[in-house]
Amino acid sequence: MRQLSLLLIGLFLLVDGCSPAPQTKAITLVNAAAVDAELLERVRTFAEKELHVPVRTLEKPALAGKENFQTLEKAALRIKTDADVELIVLAGINGEEKHLAVFEQDGIALINSQSLYTAEAETFARRLERQVMRAAAFTLGMPPTPDPFCVTRDYRSLEELDRMGRNYSPPWMGRFADEAAKRGLEALPVGGSRPDLK
Repeated sequence: MRQLSLLLIGLFLLVDGCSPAPQTKAITLVNAAAVDAELLERVRTFAEKELHVPVRTLEKPALAGKENFQTLEKAALRIKTDADVELIVLAGINGEEKHLAVFEQDGIALINSQSLYTAEAETFARRLERQVMRAAAFTLGMPPTPDPFCVTRDYRSLEELDRMGRNYSPPWMGRFADEAAKRGLEALPVGGSRPDLK
């Protein structure tokens, strides 16, 4: 009996020692074969700098080719972990005009890169940056703001989107920081390096 107890304790310690370390909570940008690695990193860096919280990326080409937002949301939900405070998926959905779908209750936002695409690379990159910022706010339950300079304000066309700012107004930045902290997102030090995102 004593040997069995020691064996069970040894097995527990072995399994416990092999279990993966918990990941740092972060906003996760998932690339469903929508953009190249360079653009994905640009968008990640921009979002992390503006949001002041960890933002990591994940390549999931298997999520590409979904026919609508609902199918993509179900697939995204299967890969979301406890460390993903928000999962923001960049994907192309053919035939869908909507730019962004938010599933606040699941912590998922879907950006339709197809409806935002333009051959003008800088314009396209800025559209994605704006949508990631909008997704980050709306997924935490924040409403659009009437502030004409805030990226969360409502718009009616791509031309209007292109004229918007790419960050939050000061009150919305404060609200975002409060909401992010409630969900366990640790603020990054100003000018400091980001934590190791395992």
